[in-house]
Amino acid sequence: MAPSFMQRVVIAVLRLQGRKRRWSNGTQLVESAREHHRHGPVPPPAWLAKRVRVATSDEVGFAVHSLSPLGGSPGAPTILYLHGGGFIHDFAHQHWAYLASIVEGSGATVLAAQYPLAPEHTWRDSFEQVVGLARGVDVVMGDSAGGGYALAVAQALAAEGVARDAVLVAPIIDLTLSSSETAEYDARDPWLAADGIRHAAAAWAGGDDPGRPELSPLFGSFDGLGRVLVFTGTRDVLHPQARQLAHVLPSAQIVSESGCVHNYPILPIPEAARALQTLEVFLHR
Repeated sequence: MAPSFMQRVVIAVLRLQGRKRRWSNGTQLVESAREHHRHGPVPPPAWLAKRVRVATSDEVGFAVHSLSPLGGSPGAPTILYLHGGGFIHDFAHQHWAYLASIVEGSGATVLAAQYPLAPEHTWRDSFEQVVGLARGVDVVMGDSAGGGYALAVAQALAAEGVARDAVLVAPIIDLTLSSSETAEYDARDPWLAADGIRHAAAAWAGGDDPGRPELSPLFGSFDGLGRVLVFTGTRDVLHPQARQLAHVLPSAQIVSESGCVHNYPILPIPEAARALQTLEVFLHR
């Protein structure tokens, strides 16, 4: 199926904004994020409370925002959500809108974890706490960097004998970008670039081997996991990783949209509406 008109518009906007250029200079990308972090974590926008009930806790050492239906929804699943942004960027407007749509459409309660970011922090500063949060939910979910984080957390729980379903939106599950197809998909991606991903990944790893399972769950164990749902677009430099995951985990449900860019399910395009419907079916199956 050809990409929608709105998807083509998004691609044009990404090019006009120079997103690819920003991600093509990894050193500058990470330093720019460091400057941005001086303002502190970005709180949920005020408009969010008009769509969902919002409560915030910092008991684990960083903010965890609970988003639940205004009218309540007994028996609906609970989701731990780990946002994307290359481990260096905070929640964006699109994340909050997407999470509100999930809550409204499925009745689920979403715990949105605002984990500390690189380069000031590494994975070690939040991994244990996030695993603890995941023990209390039904589904672990994330997009991009958060998608890989979610899978690593699900694997850590599976090693304890605790099965959790995982939903991965355009996940980065191999920080080493080992796929031989990476360069090909990098050339067709109008948004992300491999150089920026490698620099952000190195900052997140903090000197640890980026191939270790907590950072690159593609190389971890898939024994004992719950169900796994993956969304991926074919104009995403990370698309080869979804293909690799399909090979090592045949039971995973892979939803691939032709011509769609990175993180397409959280964008204002028709393909995202289809993805949301698929997610709702998955959550209530």
